[in-house]
Amino acid sequence: EIRINPGGELNFINTTVSTMDYSFGNNSNDTIISPYTLVSDAGNLSIYDSTIYYGMIWLGGGNADISGLALDGFSMLNYGIFSEDTNLKLSGVSIRNYTLGLRSIGSNPDMESIFYYNCSTRMTQEWWVTFSALEESTNLPIVGFEVRQWDGERMVGSWNWAKQYEINNTGQIIDHQSRFTFYLNLGFGYVERSWEGYIDNNIAITENFNLNHTNINFESGTIFVDGTLYVIGEKAPKFSEINLSVSIVNPTDINFNNLNLDLLINAQSGYTRTSISLSSNGSETFNVTWTASKEGPLSFAVQSVIMDYSDNSTEDYIITLNRFIEVESGDSFTKSEGSWTALLAIFVLMSLCSYIIYTGMEDESEIVDSESSDEDVEGDEDLREIAIPQIDEEKEN
Repeated sequence: EIRINPGGELNFINTTVSTMDYSFGNNSNDTIISPYTLVSDAGNLSIYDSTIYYGMIWLGGGNADISGLALDGFSMLNYGIFSEDTNLKLSGVSIRNYTLGLRSIGSNPDMESIFYYNCSTRMTQEWWVTFSALEESTNLPIVGFEVRQWDGERMVGSWNWAKQYEINNTGQIIDHQSRFTFYLNLGFGYVERSWEGYIDNNIAITENFNLNHTNINFESGTIFVDGTLYVIGEKAPKFSEINLSVSIVNPTDINFNNLNLDLLINAQSGYTRTSISLSSNGSETFNVTWTASKEGPLSFAVQSVIMDYSDNSTEDYIITLNRFIEVESGDSFTKSEGSWTALLAIFVLMSLCSYIIYTGMEDESEIVDSESSDEDVEGDEDLREIAIPQIDEEKEN
């Protein structure tokens, strides 16, 4: 390694820099070549009309003026020139046989007449990225976020610098769209957000998050009895399925993994517990179901501990939704069932009356028909009596 310390200076003019062959020292003819690095640690480097073989240049700040340089890595090194926060000026430089010819981070190099040969990627331009998180209601910093950078579906190894563009081995410039995710593990839940954008300079990303859990609350609650909407004033049958459908609004950025909804009857817990996952920034509806095993007027409530600081803590944040329901005893009907029973009884009574009336009308009709028949017979007898004397008189004559 050739190193320039901070504030130091090194000049190459009409110079050739190479490396040595090392033998294994076991009477073998095999040798190895040891590549090297020319490092400027916030120093000042000048190279003019020179050649460097088997080496790379690593610039970590300071100034570098390179002109008329032939740089050849013989495919043994990844980088030709690595420049980080350096005032770099390049002119008439050829870079050969590297995986990446020039990698620049944090500053734009001043380049003219740069030639690349047999480099998998000719150049990349990248910028520094910093991230900070603030709680929006207090403006206080939030620590513990994991920042990840993504290239499509592949996670990039480091997130604190991002690529603006690259020049591939054919000379095509490819612009990059950066994507980051910010993840905070809270144990009982998590916070996650993504950021996308085109980065063309050093950037500080600041994100505000709503972690105020006291904004979470029940929005509404509806009772169903055996799948039918419960009407206040009616009585639910005993052992019917009581379902309380509740909506929870969560305007925060917290996603809850396992949030418990506890059913309380007459302020007593232990009847039903439902575990849910509650997403951030929205409202969701959940169901708490109970078989009506108690009778009478009941206080019906759903309770959830949003933030549990410690056992028996008075600082826990708890939300509650209260409703009322009345359950009848097992041998009685509901009010609506009684109404239907009364209607059915009236219908049966009316049908019976109709039958009696209809039967009476038939009997009367038969009596009338009988009397009419008797009159006809009597008339026939009278005619018969009149006809017989007439016949007798005719015989006498």
